[in-house]
Amino acid sequence: MLKISAKVKFFFFFFVIVHSSFGYPSNSNSPVIIPAIPNYLSSRSLGMGGANVGVADDENSIFDNPAGLGTINSMQKGVVKITSLPNISYSTNSYTYGLTNQNYNYYQYPYSLIDNSVKDGTKNNIIFTRASIFPTIVIGYFQFGILADSYESGYTSFLSSPQTSAFSNGMTYDRTFSEFRRDQEGLVTGFSLPLAKSFLFGVSSRVMQRETRTNIIEANQNGLIPQAKTQADRNINSTNGAAFDLGIIMPFKSQLSPKIGLSVLDVGDTTYQASNSSSHDEIEKMNIKAGFSLNPSFSKFVGAIFSVEEERINDQRVNDRDKIHGGFELSFGAQSSVNAPFSVRLGYGNQNFTAGFSIFIIFARLEFATYAENVSVNGDTVNDRRYIGRLTVDLIK
Repeated sequence: MLKISAKVKFFFFFFVIVHSSFGYPSNSNSPVIIPAIPNYLSSRSLGMGGANVGVADDENSIFDNPAGLGTINSMQKGVVKITSLPNISYSTNSYTYGLTNQNYNYYQYPYSLIDNSVKDGTKNNIIFTRASIFPTIVIGYFQFGILADSYESGYTSFLSSPQTSAFSNGMTYDRTFSEFRRDQEGLVTGFSLPLAKSFLFGVSSRVMQRETRTNIIEANQNGLIPQAKTQADRNINSTNGAAFDLGIIMPFKSQLSPKIGLSVLDVGDTTYQASNSSSHDEIEKMNIKAGFSLNPSFSKFVGAIFSVEEERINDQRVNDRDKIHGGFELSFGAQSSVNAPFSVRLGYGNQNFTAGFSIFIIFARLEFATYAENVSVNGDTVNDRRYIGRLTVDLIK
C-alpha cells in the first residue's frame, strides 16, 4: 500500500508543477471553439474503426490513452521499447489526391489545390489533406516525441447570382471556398504507472504552438480572387498552450486477455492562449473515451484483437451514432501487430466501414488504411471517404 501511495503522490506533484508552469490564461478575448478534430491520426487505429482506447499498445496510443505506455512491446527486454523514426503519415481524400496529381506546387500549397477545386463546376467537392511527422522514443514507461502536424479542409459553395468583390472594383465572384486550416508543432510526453497488478494509470501532455485559419474566400471560374487569397493567407490566429490527458488501462489474466480502457483527453478543456493582440484564444473541448478489447491468441504466430469504444461521450456537438467505434485486427508472425510482419484490419466508425493493413520488414513499417468522415457541406452532410499511409523505422527491432 505504501508503494502505491508513493506513486500516486509522484503523479500528483508532477501534474501540479506542469499545470502551474503552463497555466490557462485568466482573461478571455472571445475564445473560439475548435471543431472536434483528433489531435493525431493513427493509421492502425483508423483501420480498426478508431477503436483504440482499450487497445493502446503502440507508440501512437499516447494520443488516445497514455496508460497504454505500460503495455507497449512487453516482449522487448531492453530499456528502450520503441524508436519510431521518422514516423511520417499522410491522409487525403480521393478528390484532393486527384487534384494533387494534376497540379501540386509546394510554394503555393494549399491554394494551388483550392484553385483547382473552385474552377471545377461540380458542387460539394471537399478538399482534405493532413500530414504529420511524429518522431518518438519509448523508454520503459516513458515516451518523448515531437509532433508537427498540418491539417487543411474546405469546400466550394456556389452563389445564386454573381456578387461584387469587396477587394476589387468591378470584379465579381460567384462562389466561395470555406477553409479551415490548422498547423501545430510541439513536444509530446507521457508516462504510465502500474498502480496494481491489473491497473495502469497514465498521463501525457502536449506543449504546442498553433496557427489556425478560418476563411471564406471569394472566387470565380478563374480561381481565387488574388486579393481575397492574400487576405486569407494573412488571417492567422496564433496561439500556444499545454494540454493534458489522463488514462486508465485494466488488463485481466484470462485466455482472451481482456482489457478495459478509459481516457480523458484535453482535461477540463484546453485553452490555447493568443500569441499576439490580433489573435484570439482557442478552446479544445474535453474528450472522454471508454472501451474494451479482447486479445485472443490462436497460436504463437497468430493473434487477434477485437475492440469497441465510445468517444466524445461528453461532447454534444457529435452525433451519438458517430461516437461508437469497433474494430478487428488479425496479425501473422506474432501475437500483436506491434511485432508482426503482416497484419490486416477491419472496423466501423462514423457510421462507415474501415479497413487497413501493415507490413513490417526488418526495421521499416508501412501502413495503409481507409476510413470516412461525415462532413457538413452547404447545410448538408456528405460522406467523405479518406485514405492514410504511414512510414516509420524502428532501429531496435
